[in-house]
Parts: sequence; structure tokens; C-alpha cells
Amino acid sequence: MKEKILIADDHQLFGDGLKELLQKKGDFDVYGPLSRPEEIKKALQEIRPEILLLDINLGGINGIELGEKLKKDFPETGIIMLTMYEHVNFLEKSKEVNLDGYLLKDCDTEELLEGIEKVLKGGKCFIRIETSFFENDAFKDTFMEKYNLTERELEIMTHLKNGRTNDEIAKKLYLSFHTVKTHRKNIYLKLGVSNLAELIDFSSQQP
Repeated sequence: MKEKILIADDHQLFGDGLKELLQKKGDFDVYGPLSRPEEIKKALQEIRPEILLLDINLGGINGIELGEKLKKDFPETGIIMLTMYEHVNFLEKSKEVNLDGYLLKDCDTEELLEGIEKVLKGGKCFIRIETSFFENDAFKDTFMEKYNLTERELEIMTHLKNGRTNDEIAKKLYLSFHTVKTHRKNIYLKLGVSNLAELIDFSSQQP
């Protein structure tokens, strides 16, 4: 018997595309998309899906608060927030209210399917949201001017700080491996560091 997935999203085009993707790539029965809380609750009662993919913003309704209520009413359903918001506060709030996952809408199909499988097996699927190069973003412009850094170099520095390799950064930013390598060399030169450990140490000294 196929596992059932319910999609709750107020963007019809995205919801329809997601439904088609899950039906094609995974062995699921997929329902929705639905956007009104009363519709979602009714579908949960009638369909009893194993997974609910829930958007944070449902036409002005707070999806995390809705998810908290639905989790209490339907504890057997794994609730995964599927959102465009890459905000650590939303992620932490989702954990606090006992939801089962937090994924981004632009994640790879493989990542989405892996997350669903984790929750189906009783696990969790929360992404790791990367931290900025600075704790204090107000310092950013002054720092860039002081070290003559470009926005792209600062972006790459943040990825390096968060443990990404040159190849991973290239794929993430749609750049060539050689371009990332050149940027990395220039960053080290401008900051007066010679390796990743020194760059991370340097970043820890910033506000």
C-alpha cells in the first residue's frame, strides 16, 4: 500500500508541480494542494496521510502555528514545513512545536525525497541554515570597504565558513570551479590568510 502525502500550499502552480513530481519520483499517493485550514484539517481526518507538506505562509495564515495545532490533533502524521524562508528563527520555532522537518522549496528532489523517507521512518529532516560571515550585519559594508572585498567574495567567504568545498560552492552559485578557486585565492590575499583554518579564525574575531 502506498504512503499518502498531503500538500498544503496556497500557490496552485507550485503545489500542482510538487504533486506531479512526488507521484513520478516516489511511490506515493499525493493529495492537494489545499490552502484553507478547515480544508487541510478535513483532509487529514478523511485521508489520514503519513506526511503533510506545509507552507509557512498560507494566504496570511502562520503555517507554523497551524502545524502546531494539527500536530496535536494528528500526532501520527509527520509534518514537514516546505518553505522559501531560509530563516533560523522559523526553523527553531518548527522544532519547538514538535514538527518533523523543515525543508526549502528550492531543495533538490533527492533531498526532498530523503527527508520524506526519514520522517516516514520516525526520524526528523531539518536543514542546517548557514550563518552569515558576521554576527553583526551592520559591520558588513565597513568590512568590505576596509578589505576591498566584492559582494561575491563575501558570499563565497560565508560558504567557506560554513564548510562548503570549492566544488559545492561552484554548484550552489552556478559558477565554474576555476572561478571559485580564483575568488578564494583573492580572498586569502586580501585578508592576509593562507588557509581555511586561518580564515575561520579571522571570521571569529569579527563583530
